[in-house]
Amino acid sequence: MKKWLLVILLAGLVTILWHPALYAAGGPYDPLHQPEPTSPYAMDLMGPGWQWTFPRENVWPPEQAELRIDLMDSMFRQSWAAGVRGARIAVLWCLTEPQRDDYRWHELDVAFQIANNYGMTVVPQIFYTPDWAATGQDIDASCFDHINYPRNLPPQDWNDWTDFLTQLVRRYGARGKNQAHYWEIWNEPDLLEFWYIPEDPWHANVPEYAHLVRLSHEVIEQEDVGGKVLVGSLSDIYGVDFLRRLMALQGDEDIRHLIDILTFHIFDEPERKMDAIHQALGDNQFTMWVTEANARQWQETIPLSHVRHFFDVLIQEGVSRTFWFLSWTSKWGPGIFTEVENLWERESFDPSLFYPTFQQQALIARPPGRPVIHAPLDHAVVPQPLTFEWERPAQGDHPIAGYKLQVDDSLYRGKPYFHAPEVDAWVPAGLVHFLPLQMTGTHSAQEIPTQVGPPPSVPVVSYQVQDLPPGVYYWRVAAVDVEGNVGTYSEPQMIFVTPGQERVFLPALTLP
Repeated sequence: MKKWLLVILLAGLVTILWHPALYAAGGPYDPLHQPEPTSPYAMDLMGPGWQWTFPRENVWPPEQAELRIDLMDSMFRQSWAAGVRGARIAVLWCLTEPQRDDYRWHELDVAFQIANNYGMTVVPQIFYTPDWAATGQDIDASCFDHINYPRNLPPQDWNDWTDFLTQLVRRYGARGKNQAHYWEIWNEPDLLEFWYIPEDPWHANVPEYAHLVRLSHEVIEQEDVGGKVLVGSLSDIYGVDFLRRLMALQGDEDIRHLIDILTFHIFDEPERKMDAIHQALGDNQFTMWVTEANARQWQETIPLSHVRHFFDVLIQEGVSRTFWFLSWTSKWGPGIFTEVENLWERESFDPSLFYPTFQQQALIARPPGRPVIHAPLDHAVVPQPLTFEWERPAQGDHPIAGYKLQVDDSLYRGKPYFHAPEVDAWVPAGLVHFLPLQMTGTHSAQEIPTQVGPPPSVPVVSYQVQDLPPGVYYWRVAAVDVEGNVGTYSEPQMIFVTPGQERVFLPALTLP
C-alpha cells in the first residue's frame, strides 16, 4: 500500500511539473523551489562598511549597539518597491571572525533574512583579512582604520581563509539557511588598498588573487551545490590591466575555468569602459555582472533617458545583471535614498528625487497581489498542527508560482519584521492542502483525494505546520510569480499556539 501511495504522489508531482500554466516566459521552473528573480536590476544595498555605518540603537559606543531592524526592513521594502531584485551585501572577514573561531553571525543573519523576505538574490561580497590572520597578532586599531589595520593583506596561512569561507558558505548556502548561492571573492583586488602583497605588490597581486579564487572554488563546490564563484569586482581604475593579466595566467595559475561570473565596476563612460573590458578579455567569454554602477557627474534630477541609455549600453555589451552603487546619494552619484552625512543618525530611509527615475527603469513587472487571509485570523487560539489558509490573489504580469509563508515569534520595538522566522516555507501553487495520514495503515490509496480538474472559482490555499512550541506567533504570506517577483505580504496575524495531537502529514498535490 505504501508503494502505491508513493506512486500516486509522484504522479501528481509530475503533473504539476508539466502543467503548461506553470511555464514562465523563459521556460519551466522547479515548483519545489522558490524561483530566483530574473530581473537585471539589483543594488549595492549594504556595501563596504555597512556594519560600521548602518543606523543602530542610540547607545554608546555605537558599534556595539543593536541594528535598527525597523530601518533595515524599511530600506529593503522600499528598494523592492523600486524594482530592486538583488542585494549585494558586504561580508567583512575582519568583523565576522574578529578572533580565530569566534564568529559573529547575528547581523548577517538579519540582513540576509530580510533581503530574502523581499525575494532579493543575496550576493555576499567577502573581503578584508582580520589582523590575527594577516599578522599573527592583534592590532590596536579598528578594521576600518585603513592606515593602521592590515585588512588588505592576504592571510599568512591560507587555511584560515578556507576555514572562514567554509563556515560562511555552510551557514548560508544550500546546506544551511539556503539564502545565498553567489559568492563574490574580494573587492577590487586591482587596488592596493584592498589587496596588497608586500613582497611584490604590483606583480604578485594577480597570481595571489588567482590562488585565493582557486581555494574559494573548492570550498563553494563542496559546501554549496550549484553555488557560483564571482571573480573580479574590478575597479574602473586598474581593473582592465588586472583582467588582462588574469586572462594570461598559464598552467596551475590559470583559473578561467573556475570563473562562473566575472564582475567589475563602472562609473561613467560605459561605452569606453566596456570596450576596454572586451579587449582585455580577448577570446574569453563569461557571464558578466557590473557589481558597482553609477555616474559620478549625475544629479538626483537626471532624466530617465540618460539612465536608460546607461543600462542599454551595459546590456548590449553582454552584462546580465547590474548593482547600483550606492542606495543613497553620495559622491559616486545619485541613489534612491537621500544623502545623510552621518548614517548613525538616520531615522528613516527617505526616497530621493532619483527614486521614481530608477523605479521607472527597474520595475519591469507588476508583482502578484496581496493574499486574503482566511485562517487563522488575528488573536486566534490555534491547536497543533496549525492549518494556514489564504485566498489566491490576482496574478501580476506573470503567473503565480507559489507562496512564501512565514511564522515568527520575535518582535522589534513591538512589531514583527520576520527577521528570524521560526517557519519560512515555500508553498508551491499546486500544493493546495495537506492530508492527515494515519500510519496504522487504515487508509488506502484510493481514499486520498487529489484535485484533477480546474481550480475552484475562489481557490483557497491550505498549508499545515506542526511542532511549533506553544506560544504567541505572527504569520503572513505573499505570492511569488514564476519570474521570482514577491508580491505584497498579507498583514501579520497574531495567533496563540496551544499543544495539540501530533500527526504525520503528507501533501496532496493538485493543479494551481
